[in-house]
Amino acid sequence: MVEESTALTGMRAICDYVNRSEPTVLSWIRELDFPAKKISGIWESDRRLIDEWRRAQVAGRAPEFQQRLNPEQEFGLPESSSFLR
Repeated sequence: MVEESTALTGMRAICDYVNRSEPTVLSWIRELDFPAKKISGIWESDRRLIDEWRRAQVAGRAPEFQQRLNPEQEFGLPESSSFLR
């Protein structure tokens, strides 16, 4: 038995999968940590990751998707760093 790929390549394929417009999906990517990324100029995602993201959104428990590090933590800078201020 051959496993079907779960990869989604291109914004159109991603939008079709979630049945939403491109502006909506781009908003989700920016604001809700929707699991899609532009790689070498082509949007990529995965059905399983999207399904997991949707379940977390519906359940109201999306900390693993919405919890973002502050810049100091993300780049390993001391919290008192004035580098980004």
